[in-house]
Amino acid sequence: MASVTSTGAVTAGNGLGSTTHVLSVATGTDMAGCVAEAQNEGFTVVAVEGTANGNHFAIQGTGTPSITNAVLVVTFTAAN
Repeated sequence: MASVTSTGAVTAGNGLGSTTHVLSVATGTDMAGCVAEAQNEGFTVVAVEGTANGNHFAIQGTGTPSITNAVLVVTFTAAN
């Protein structure tokens, strides 16, 4: 079992890269297409929930993403 020597501070953006966006994919949308579009726009894809309707994916990078058939759910910005 792992030993815990200290607890982390509750801080905005704690544990994430500088800016992480989470997007939800619309019903009937191809997740691979959304991921490819995000990569083409210069974002790094860091997580994909699944390929079914309504699933989410997370990307990192600067600027506000505008991905076809995906809705921005939340943006995490790491504290400096």
